[in-house]
Amino acid sequence: IKASAKFKERSHQTYHAIRLPELNSRLGLNLDVPPPPPPPLPSPNDDPFTPRPHVINKSPISVVYLGNSMLERLKTTGSSTHLGKLQTAFNAGCGGDTTENVLYRLSLGMYDILYQCKNIKFWVLASGTNNLHPKRPFKSSDCDSYRLVLETCLRIAPSSKILACDMFRRKDVRDEVLEESNKILKTVVEDVNRGLVESGDVKRVVWVEARGKVGKEMLADHVHLDERGYEVWDRVLWPLVREVLGKE
Repeated sequence: IKASAKFKERSHQTYHAIRLPELNSRLGLNLDVPPPPPPPLPSPNDDPFTPRPHVINKSPISVVYLGNSMLERLKTTGSSTHLGKLQTAFNAGCGGDTTENVLYRLSLGMYDILYQCKNIKFWVLASGTNNLHPKRPFKSSDCDSYRLVLETCLRIAPSSKILACDMFRRKDVRDEVLEESNKILKTVVEDVNRGLVESGDVKRVVWVEARGKVGKEMLADHVHLDERGYEVWDRVLWPLVREVLGKE
């Protein structure tokens, strides 16, 4: 993981100031973690949508939201959705993260902590949009990083399943570039599933497409979803999550 991970200040800060205190409190790790600073938590990007540490939830973790701001904003813009309200979910999203930045946060200690959780049934992965180039599809290195995230999730929780979410259309990236890049990620998912089956396991990664239902008119800016976008995305994802979690 460390070989492919890339440092980003906001990723580093988000892990240490938000995610680690949340995990420490929720899982009773008794780590010597400084208390979270009082709001407003400073952000390198001065992003008002950056969530604050939530250390009240003590529910066991059965679902992990891993990726970029699309998931992080389930705590803000998308907080009224089923996904946003799910108490057994741990939100490990971070605004602006590339796939390599996600790997960086895992390498900081999140991998080891989540590995200790025995209840993880499901991952919702939304990553890749911050790797996009306006005029060309993904490179092989982008695919390698994405594959590594999938494999890492399954190493942490071998019997879990992953919802690998497609990337939504953006106002600053050509549609044909996004479509080709989504096809590339879908191929990575298929390759990972093929390897699992060949090793005697079952397919554990589900490629989920929602971009046909979430149009650019549901963007709050050039890339982020507005409340309508989150409602539509939730209607696509929630039935799949509920199927695994039952009545949770």
